[in-house]
Amino acid sequence: MARGRDNPAVKTLVHIGQHKTGTTSIQHYLREHRDTLMEAGLYVPDSLLGFDNPSHFLLNVYALDADRDSTAKSRLREFLDADFFATLDRRLAAAVAEHYQKAMDASCEAILWTNEGLYLLDSEAEYRRLKQLFALYSDEVDCICCFRERESYRQSYIRQLDSLELPLSSDPRSYRYLEPDSWLFDYDRKKRLLAAVFDKVIILDYDAGDMVKVFMAALGYPAEGDTASLRLNRTE
Repeated sequence: MARGRDNPAVKTLVHIGQHKTGTTSIQHYLREHRDTLMEAGLYVPDSLLGFDNPSHFLLNVYALDADRDSTAKSRLREFLDADFFATLDRRLAAAVAEHYQKAMDASCEAILWTNEGLYLLDSEAEYRRLKQLFALYSDEVDCICCFRERESYRQSYIRQLDSLELPLSSDPRSYRYLEPDSWLFDYDRKKRLLAAVFDKVIILDYDAGDMVKVFMAALGYPAEGDTASLRLNRTE
């Protein structure tokens, strides 16, 4: 899909979480208001490779280095064969292209991808792999990330992994290593990584009351309805 006078680029927005900052509520809001948002100029992909999920978790699986893991990646291994992973790059690229074409056909000015698992990427190479998936169709690829107070985030994420029956890890490189010195809590480093890769980084402060409203305001689109009551996937 080439860009040009009759096929202009759309801006790409990438919501990377972090976990336990209202991401599930935000994703369900985006799904429920997809048609209205599209009319306002924001396209939100409804599925990827047949996975009808408000979180675009395959982006995490695609962008991670081969030797790194995540909840989504390990769960997919339980029921998908090696061929799925061997062909993921090609098939995901084609699916992404289709969504950009749909966004352009709908005259949308921006497309939004969202997955808290993207917070688990941990190098410029991984984030550049993610960005390059979109750069063919966008002159601007921006990132949105919310940072929760460290200890509150750590305790909430520990409870979430426990609810998923995922044991903590003693490996400092693991996403399940949640000691206070974990790379997950090095916010300054994470912000430097994002700034080195994305064209613009939008940082949000965590609001336990209404993250949907905060998120939509940061994007420049009004939030509809009683967003404060939409609080899903709470582990407190």
